[in-house]
Amino acid sequence: MFDPHIDIYFILFYLCPLLMLIPSKSINKFFKKQGVKIKWVDFVTPVFLLSVHIYSMLIVNRSFIPYLLIIISLIGIVLASVFAFKVKKIKLIHFFRVWWRYVFITAFLLHILLGILLFF
Repeated sequence: MFDPHIDIYFILFYLCPLLMLIPSKSINKFFKKQGVKIKWVDFVTPVFLLSVHIYSMLIVNRSFIPYLLIIISLIGIVLASVFAFKVKKIKLIHFFRVWWRYVFITAFLLHILLGILLFF
């Protein structure tokens, strides 16, 4: 296992998604004026995906992005199947909103796992 030198930059980058919470209220006000509902999750998920790639390259010298793409694709297939067979209708806006929340949860859990591996 590759032992990276942990300094303040790694810690700040690890905490970056939480630091993005600070300006989110002003961003939400701007988008509410435009009539668009945007949450903190919508902004922070790409940061989680980027951090998963960077930390996985630092820790195991291999990117976890292909595995993460497979997982979120499977989540999309299962979610579309549930909407099609149980609910009997697929609204694209609702589907992508729910799917993006599951992508957030998956990326967040992988981000936490890689953070734990980085510090131990």
